[in-house]
Amino acid sequence: MKKPKELHRFYKSKDWKLAREIKIFDANGRCERCGALGEEVHHKKSLTLNNIGDTNISLKQNNLELLCKKCHNKEHKRFSNQQQFDKEGNLISR
Repeated sequence: MKKPKELHRFYKSKDWKLAREIKIFDANGRCERCGALGEEVHHKKSLTLNNIGDTNISLKQNNLELLCKKCHNKEHKRFSNQQQFDKEGNLISR
């Protein structure tokens, strides 16, 4: 699924890049769940088009978590058989 342009622009912004770097530094570059190499900064409260302008959600360090790819995929249930889609390709919530 392609990200909406507003989210794409946010992830390219200087503010996001700075917040991301601070989180990586503060976590010593390690996944905050398993201690592996941290590669992706996760929003604990998901970033949406409705809250992207709220810096408490988009940029504040207490809403960010450095994760390894495995833990980030697990958090979002990517590549698991727990996700199901309807005939039109929409994600079905469980």
